[in-house]
Amino acid sequence: MKNIQQHYIDYVMDFAKENRIHIWLSGSFLHKTSTAFSDVDISAFCNAELLKKLIYGYGNPVYISYTQNPLGLLIVIYENGVAVDLEVIEGIEISDGVFFHTDDIKTYHYNRNEKLCKQFSLNNDIHYQTARLFHRSLIKFLSGKYEMGASIANEIAVFHNCNAYVNKTNYKDGIIYLLKSFNEQYPLPIDYLYILWKLIENLDEPN
Repeated sequence: MKNIQQHYIDYVMDFAKENRIHIWLSGSFLHKTSTAFSDVDISAFCNAELLKKLIYGYGNPVYISYTQNPLGLLIVIYENGVAVDLEVIEGIEISDGVFFHTDDIKTYHYNRNEKLCKQFSLNNDIHYQTARLFHRSLIKFLSGKYEMGASIANEIAVFHNCNAYVNKTNYKDGIIYLLKSFNEQYPLPIDYLYILWKLIENLDEPN
């Protein structure tokens, strides 16, 4: 997946320069600690029109939601498997002419655009919002963060009121059980479900 992730980063870099908007790369790809399953973390300082152009200019998202805590982060997952944590910035103190940044966004004083994130979510239903945790759990576990991956899966179990406990040893069986049970009561978008099953298939590979 790293090739498609790098392709996305290249797209974002070109987009920032062509549209003269400030975008920061952060997270594991900035710090060179990414794995084949890492999501791409970016922060974008732009209005609603350019945000839509940025999101849909790359491809067709199969899932878009936003984080509750903190607000201001969009979770965008594309049909090719690229997953993006997109921080939407409302105001920031910056004066240079560089538009694609590889310095730490946390060194700036800025505010997130919480309202805009809610507008871009494909569905604001609580079950849809919770369903993002399946993807988060899987990519964390596949990246070698086993305890975190299992812990996130157990968050889903608690929300779903499901009598299941997931750990490193039973993770694959546990996440499959949770996904099937969840999907029976709240059918997930088929394209998003396909991405999840493709990730589950990678659990058979050596970590």
